[in-house]
Amino acid sequence: MTFFIELRTKIRKFAVTRERWIVCVLRFVLALVALLVTNSVLGYQDILNRWWVAVIIALICAFMQIQGVTAVIIFYGLLHLMTLSMDVAVAAVMLLVVSYAVCAYFQSKSTYHLIAIPICFQFHVPFLMPLGAGLLGGINEFPSVLLGAVVSYFLRTVSINASMFLEAGSEMTASALIQSKLLASPMFYIYLVAMSVVFILVYYIRTSKIKHAWSIAVVVGVVTEYIIMLAGYLFAEGRSGILSLSIGSVVTLVIGLILTFLIQGVDYSRTEQVLFEDDDYYYYVTAVPKMHIAEQEKEIKKITGERE
Repeated sequence: MTFFIELRTKIRKFAVTRERWIVCVLRFVLALVALLVTNSVLGYQDILNRWWVAVIIALICAFMQIQGVTAVIIFYGLLHLMTLSMDVAVAAVMLLVVSYAVCAYFQSKSTYHLIAIPICFQFHVPFLMPLGAGLLGGINEFPSVLLGAVVSYFLRTVSINASMFLEAGSEMTASALIQSKLLASPMFYIYLVAMSVVFILVYYIRTSKIKHAWSIAVVVGVVTEYIIMLAGYLFAEGRSGILSLSIGSVVTLVIGLILTFLIQGVDYSRTEQVLFEDDDYYYYVTAVPKMHIAEQEKEIKKITGERE
């Protein structure tokens, strides 16, 4: 355990001293992954499907704020949708406008969930985002998580049924696709319920006064989403997605526990009860110290030979 605590301390120090460049690298990687995933899922615009185009755009995104990166990825995806069907692109724009308006009304700051959840959805770990939002964010992030889930399922529906728009003489419209394939799918509602329940459970367990709240929140959140989605696959969609669900849940659990260790890292074995008072009140405070290992002081001795 001591080794991992020391490793975490070194990682934190490294991140603090090189924060600027680390953030740039992370933005580059995230943007590149998002653009490549967009190409693989929506890739209807030939010129955008070239890998070097994604690399150049990701390099530009590396020096932008996260809101700017999100805007670039949205515009990039809309160009693909416009090539597929202008009707679908208009529907996507309307969905995003409504989503941003709702997030602004409820003061959700993490609007990048609208893009991050669809990206994670393609890696079969969409529940990583509500888990992280529940651990690190406030209750007002709930709309961004829920609407991100809607956007991810909308893009999935478009990708699966793209051939309907590409057929010669096709009269398929975005509204017909949404009504027949999205809103008529029981799995869509099960997915939204699972995303909502995970976020709410993780948030309220994390903010509770129980010991090991973060770790318990991660485990309960992952188990809950697995049970809900497993029931959906068994009774609504079929068993073809159970394997990817299982692997994705394990990956989400591992990342959630790593995130808990790196960010929280408290030692409940040294919990103390502290009493304060003023003229009007007594204050009973539970103090839980963070895990910390004192750095070893290095003593340097200078040895010089005596001259004869």
